Amino acid sequence: MSSTDTRTATRIAAVIVPDWPLVAALDRHQRRTDSPPVDLALDPVILVDQHRVTHAGTAAQRAGALPGMRRRAARAACPDALVLEGDRESESALFELVAAAVDTVAAGVDVLRPGTLLMAARGPARHHGGEPVLAERIIDAVADLTGWDCSVGIADGPFAALLAARTGRIVHPGRSGDYLAPHPIGALRDAPVGPGWGHRGQPTATRADRTERRLDLPETVDLLQRLGIATLGDLAALPAASVADRFGPDVATLHLLSAGREPAPPAAHHPAQPILAETALDPPLVRTDQAAFVARPLAEQLHSMLVERGLVCTRLRIVARTESGEEMERTWRHDGALTVADVVDRIRWQCDGWITRSRLGGPATGAIVRIGLHPLQLEPASRNAPALWGSAGEAAQRASRAFARAQGLAGEDAVQVPVLVGGRLLAEEVQLVPWRTEKPPRRVGPWPGSLPRPVPATVFRTPPPVQLQDAHGDPVVVTARGLLSAPPARLLVTAPGTPALQRIGLRAGSTHPVLTHGSPTVIDERWWTTGGNRAARLQLVLAAAGEEAAVLALSRTGEWFLEGVYD
Repeated sequence: MSSTDTRTATRIAAVIVPDWPLVAALDRHQRRTDSPPVDLALDPVILVDQHRVTHAGTAAQRAGALPGMRRRAARAACPDALVLEGDRESESALFELVAAAVDTVAAGVDVLRPGTLLMAARGPARHHGGEPVLAERIIDAVADLTGWDCSVGIADGPFAALLAARTGRIVHPGRSGDYLAPHPIGALRDAPVGPGWGHRGQPTATRADRTERRLDLPETVDLLQRLGIATLGDLAALPAASVADRFGPDVATLHLLSAGREPAPPAAHHPAQPILAETALDPPLVRTDQAAFVARPLAEQLHSMLVERGLVCTRLRIVARTESGEEMERTWRHDGALTVADVVDRIRWQCDGWITRSRLGGPATGAIVRIGLHPLQLEPASRNAPALWGSAGEAAQRASRAFARAQGLAGEDAVQVPVLVGGRLLAEEVQLVPWRTEKPPRRVGPWPGSLPRPVPATVFRTPPPVQLQDAHGDPVVVTARGLLSAPPARLLVTAPGTPALQRIGLRAGSTHPVLTHGSPTVIDERWWTTGGNRAARLQLVLAAAGEEAAVLALSRTGEWFLEGVYD
């Protein structure tokens, strides 16, 4: 599939505030000291964390103070620099002002991490009259309501959108591969990989609790650079099977991103009953320090509900109601399963943000009287749970390496997996695609005549022919009115028996009594065209090898075939 194929690509708008930790720290410093505004292009400012420079303003970098330097070395290079300490809690709370500003333009934004927002671009762009207009209105809204500058990038898929946001570009649909190709391989450090489409390095209090093995992006980028792969285009030009065989499935995903394609998102799990954890606050929450006491019991309540159902959450919506009846909500994405401490962090950050925005001149927020947690993206816990005798997913990792090895030896098509794509006939509903490649889009129905669930466990790609006869030995057909010409009495297997048929006693040349049958279902395919097809399917229960066997028969042009076998 070429890089210009956008069948599964999603138009994404990424909104970033450049050097957000530095911007947030500078805003906090100015409000505390009541100092005059600082221009990062003219006044040297550096942000340090654990005695190392994490961010430096333009003026500070011109003077020689660069990210990664020790604090002492940076002060020596730029003695006049204003030195600020990082505060992740304040960064997360203050970023609510930016999210609220973007909300005034388009609803449904997701906080990827403080400083970065993602949102679907197709609907909002159509509403505002185009993607350039959407980007302009987002930038204006953030500047008017917060006073900060932001950058918007729109492209196919989150990775290309994040890179496009650095320069405020809009990549035309289907051109993400061409746009990504000249970027240095170091751009993979910002790749949105992992179950929750999140980022590595999110601030959390539970680093020691994480059991899942994660891809070390800086180490991977360093390895690719040592191998002479300088750009994303160089990586995309490598054969997919060779990359998977040499580096494993994680780097194969990065190879897919480098080509401008989008990995299939995790399959969403929809429980029979919606999951909601909420609590009423008495007294109401009016101070940021109260959020820490509220967050822990609520997070544990949600965790218990998920554990009972064997699920984990990777995308969470936090909803709050004020005493005046106003409802506020914000969605947080995460890379992997959200633990209790992860949820506690996000509740505290979000409550801090809602309270802080009114104190900083944003929309007034009344006392919060109720907080609710809505999991938006759920996965079976088995995908993230640690194995009995080792780390998480060892069996899956071994299987992935085996699949990658098979593809490396025999080609990309050597390992194929089934994907539901939709259709009337069972053989059309499922399509086989090479492992770890883009999944084809699901064809939207409705599909009149499609078989209701449960479906046969065995579906024949090439249905074997059979004969259906009545009690007198005459062929049974489906009339134009969709009725059987006579009750079926026996089924004759005319084709060489396949292993699936032989397993239930249906061998070539054998005849089996029909014990019971259903009503025929007529399938009219494209009846309004000259090339339309008419078929009918019939469920049968046969006597085979002393037992009962349930099969699904398909009639086309007066001939019968076996479409599937029930277990």
